[in-house]
Amino acid sequence: MSLDEEVRDELRRLEAAHRLRTPRVVDGKQGPRIVLDGVEVTNFASNDYLSLAGDRRLQRAAAAALDEAGTGAGGSRLIVGNHRQHVALERAIADWLRCTGVRLFNTGFAANVGVITSLIGPGDVVFSDELNHASIIDGCRLSKADVVVYPHLDLAALEGALSTRTGRRRIVVSETLFSMDGDIVDVAALASIARTHDAALILDEAHAIGAWGPEGRGLAAAAGVTPDVLVGTCGKALGSFGAFAATTAAIADLLWNRARPLVFSTGLPPSIPASVLVAIEIVRGAEGDGRRRTLAALARELRADIPSVGGAAESAIAPLVIGDDRTVMDMTARLLESRIYVQGIRPPTVPEGTARLRISLASGHTNVEVACLASLLG
Repeated sequence: MSLDEEVRDELRRLEAAHRLRTPRVVDGKQGPRIVLDGVEVTNFASNDYLSLAGDRRLQRAAAAALDEAGTGAGGSRLIVGNHRQHVALERAIADWLRCTGVRLFNTGFAANVGVITSLIGPGDVVFSDELNHASIIDGCRLSKADVVVYPHLDLAALEGALSTRTGRRRIVVSETLFSMDGDIVDVAALASIARTHDAALILDEAHAIGAWGPEGRGLAAAAGVTPDVLVGTCGKALGSFGAFAATTAAIADLLWNRARPLVFSTGLPPSIPASVLVAIEIVRGAEGDGRRRTLAALARELRADIPSVGGAAESAIAPLVIGDDRTVMDMTARLLESRIYVQGIRPPTVPEGTARLRISLASGHTNVEVACLASLLG
């Protein structure tokens, strides 16, 4: 049997198990309402939490940088691709997050893999929440360090593991706001445990940056915690693209020399950091505060209307666990008939038997739209 035939068989098995993934096509701008496969729908599937992805201010900043700098960076930032816009954004993020070193990455996946593999290796131990994102899991595996996976949000189990597992360097890594469950780790307690056991702390704030905390600085800032490395993204609440590691000057310099996804990738197009600079200005100001308040209110409203929805009370990520793969995809299809898009999420993205509708709210949604969704799911 040829490789192509073997792959065709594998695709048939995925389809039979209701796990075959095929992308839909969006026309026009991203936002609370989009055109999906040619049909206008209310979008409850995006990570555009503050409804900035279609904001004309970001668009104008990107267009001006595009006119100035062209479409591409031309190479790795360590060779010829380190544009003034990249440097300006790193400085702006450092100022915003009150740290001394920042490095941009092309994606959140690249950032987690790059950071983890730069800081630990054979002889080290990394302690990872069992529901951490795939990028964290892959970073841990690629590091070749010993990996200790502790039960989700079980800080007593983490403390027990830290008490017994020794290594040259020990690092705790966790999301703060979990991407598929919408729940939140006790950041202050997590940081205290890591500090007590002389372990470094990496926090993935991908889904919290912009949407939580003072000036949108995330859940760590809300808890008064400064991790050794904070990983954030620019493609969710900040409405653009790319990611970053916010850390110390020394660790940021080490990433220039050790983070393979950074060293061996062409830099972001200069138009991207230009748009993120504008997003940060919005997020830090009164308008950002207003959008965060609106988002939190919508999240509370949804959970009042659908008590079975999970996640923290004010989390924009609101999972409705269904269990069966086929059922959840049928529900996605039925909602689309009503012009509402909520993506069904199946294993291996989530554990077996926990297929779910991942409802994702944005500040640009209306109370009427949330009530309509609730009526269809209630």
